[in-house]
Amino acid sequence: MSGRTAHESNRRREQWTWRDGVVIVSIVALGTVVAAVMNEDTGTSIPGCDSVESPGPPVRFNYGFAGEPGYDDPDYPWFSGPKATAMSDALLESLPSDVEVVFASPSKSFEFAPIQNFRGASFPDGVDPIEFSGSTKASGAVSRGGQTADVSVQVRAWDQPVPPCLEGLVDRREHLANGTVLDIADFEDKVASDVGGERGVVAYLGDGSRVVASIDTSTDTGPLLTMDELIALATAPGLAVTAPVPDSTPPPMASCYTDSVNAGPPATRMDIDRLNQLLDARWKDLGAAGVTLERPLGSLVPDDYGQGGVCERIVASTADGSSDVEISVGTAVPEPGETLTLPDSTIVTRLVDPYGSGDDTVRVVHPSGETVVVTQFVKPAGSTKASPLTIEQLEFIATTPGLTLSFQ
Repeated sequence: MSGRTAHESNRRREQWTWRDGVVIVSIVALGTVVAAVMNEDTGTSIPGCDSVESPGPPVRFNYGFAGEPGYDDPDYPWFSGPKATAMSDALLESLPSDVEVVFASPSKSFEFAPIQNFRGASFPDGVDPIEFSGSTKASGAVSRGGQTADVSVQVRAWDQPVPPCLEGLVDRREHLANGTVLDIADFEDKVASDVGGERGVVAYLGDGSRVVASIDTSTDTGPLLTMDELIALATAPGLAVTAPVPDSTPPPMASCYTDSVNAGPPATRMDIDRLNQLLDARWKDLGAAGVTLERPLGSLVPDDYGQGGVCERIVASTADGSSDVEISVGTAVPEPGETLTLPDSTIVTRLVDPYGSGDDTVRVVHPSGETVVVTQFVKPAGSTKASPLTIEQLEFIATTPGLTLSFQ
């Protein structure tokens, strides 16, 4: 037992959780966290704040976790894959009409990520790991008037009182007629930033949501979003944890990538539109009777790890089973297998699982060096595994004419 009373525990809870990204100054590679511990009331005054506390000295520690977070964590029943999609749609709709989202992979285009759950992790005494869980984050770059800036939005359920303001981190607090409380600040080097400032707002919504929206201000012409526009993002109705999800809203597509040696030239939006049209037409030509796709075959997106190629990972289903089908377009990676050379020198390689699991791959290397890889990962259904697509059907998809980024 630590000897802390319940009151002290609740007080620490408020202090640690009031603001992701400010109190928790940074979460960087290898799991290093720098967090500010709160001191008592300072006696200073901030407009709209009943009380003001001072951030104490930072506490630095490392953490680790295993496994991949998912969208259906029972610790956070308000959140799901369809909810993430609905929230992304709401965020994009709340951007001003003259602001464009910079073309990038879904994870860098305001797709809300799964909530990282640190339950069971080991943290220093006085630090509740649950307080580092609970938020879903979406980020991306936006452009306006020839300038670009990074925007980040975090959402979590909030069942605590609105905490005191923090000296140096809140410029003013506003109370809206609908019960929403806003903490507003322009963070000009207020968190020891070496790359300019940040404009941010924390919205405590009446339904029990907390939304944090921020934009970097290190552009030549100043912030790309006004404070009113940023507040509009944070208070978009569709971001609230209790906002309904429209029927038939799909979850985000699973992450995909082209590895470092299979990367291709940078893909433009026009490139991907063309390739997706080719895949959709190819699927119609395939005529895979009884096979249902969770989304169109033409669902390629930029590589999630920034390697330059394009990819997708979708679910194919039949009455007997389902599989993940992954398609990537990048550059050549030689692998052994059953090989066929076509008249135009294109090399087609089949990589068939010798154990008959159906986890098969077809690799097509074009004369230009670009490679199309189609892989099926069969999901077990009880004690059996049934492949929705045959190796011949995978090859038919992989050999789609024109399915290269360099195609003219």
